[in-house]
Amino acid sequence: MAGTDIRNDAAVVRWFESAHLDELTPEEQTHRLALLADFCDHAGQPPGELAAGVLRTTKDGETAISAKRRTAMNTSIDEFVEKSGFTGKEAVINGNIIRSFLVHNGIFIQGRAWRG
Repeated sequence: MAGTDIRNDAAVVRWFESAHLDELTPEEQTHRLALLADFCDHAGQPPGELAAGVLRTTKDGETAISAKRRTAMNTSIDEFVEKSGFTGKEAVINGNIIRSFLVHNGIFIQGRAWRG
């Protein structure tokens, strides 16, 4: 999946609007789109399904974040970052870019902070 292929996905549009990513340079935008597209390939899901996959329906019919699925998503992000060969600060930043996509789509998720 290429970054340009996901640019018009509703969840990606929401991310760009909410995080004001259109204000970034074209290179920075391309980096974020390519990173998310690569993660989507890794996860085997399009962007909208990534966020939806962390949610569950409660007994009352409400939508809530599944703690187990959020933990699994964090693990998947860390595995992707490692598999992609990112290390140190670059690994933290790129993992957090993916988490930013989820946060701006209603999924509270945190990664580790860079302590360099």
